[in-house]
Amino acid sequence: MNLHLLRIFHAVGEHTSFSRAAEHLGVSQPAVSKALRELEDQLDVVLIERGARVVSLTEAGQVLFEYAVGIFAMEREALEALQAYSDLERGRLRIGASMTVAAYWLPGYVADFAQAHPGVSLSLTSANTQTIAESLLACEVDIALVEGPVDDERIESRPWREEALLIVAPPDGPLAKAGEVTVEALSQATWVVREPGSGTREVVNRWLDNLGIRPARLIEAGSTEAVIQTVAAGGGVSMVPRVSSADQIALGKVATLTLPDVQLSRQLYRLRLPRRPLSPAALAFEAMIATD
Repeated sequence: MNLHLLRIFHAVGEHTSFSRAAEHLGVSQPAVSKALRELEDQLDVVLIERGARVVSLTEAGQVLFEYAVGIFAMEREALEALQAYSDLERGRLRIGASMTVAAYWLPGYVADFAQAHPGVSLSLTSANTQTIAESLLACEVDIALVEGPVDDERIESRPWREEALLIVAPPDGPLAKAGEVTVEALSQATWVVREPGSGTREVVNRWLDNLGIRPARLIEAGSTEAVIQTVAAGGGVSMVPRVSSADQIALGKVATLTLPDVQLSRQLYRLRLPRRPLSPAALAFEAMIATD
């Protein structure tokens, strides 16, 4: 059934007049008459009693009019429901982030968004960069924020923010007591690093290569917190985000090391699927994190 023709028929039945229906729809009266004839031809039934001074419906026309009332009421209800999503009165937002981003950068944003849009259901998934990229490709998350670019032609990596990095060591160790350290000294140390697939691990590997540091030994840990705690326990040195080590530094659990004339940092990224449109909730969250 042609819904455009049905809408014109509904207007005629509602206003009991061809002219008033035409005025309501913003079309000409001949267009209304033509549409009704087309609808009757399609359905092979007479819908309007012709010849009377006031438009009246046939028995079949009255049955169709009652269905049309229900159809267009459902249409209005559907539009109102979708408008609620557009206005962020309801909906769902699934955020995926690498571990440091999820633990230290996002909680404030998530709390502010939840307060501003209480009708939107929120979830925050934390995993390493590779796993978050896979979740984005599987459309299991709407927003993806990670600690390094992803080498996948299906994914677009957009810079989000710059993050400072620090080299940390046990506070009572010889490197901490020396203050400034050399590449040679760091090459002789045991390094505590994240697992393969972590964005932090990729960035640390890149910095070590750039600085010419060849660690004597590696210890792998599954989270940034585990890395810092291992350093604090005397396990070795590491390169970690400043934001994740600030508390342990303030408590004296770890000490920072300085390489002369070297400023360590990394880029955090937003991942996008170029052909996947974002929901209103995802667009609003991206706008929130982009303004800071």
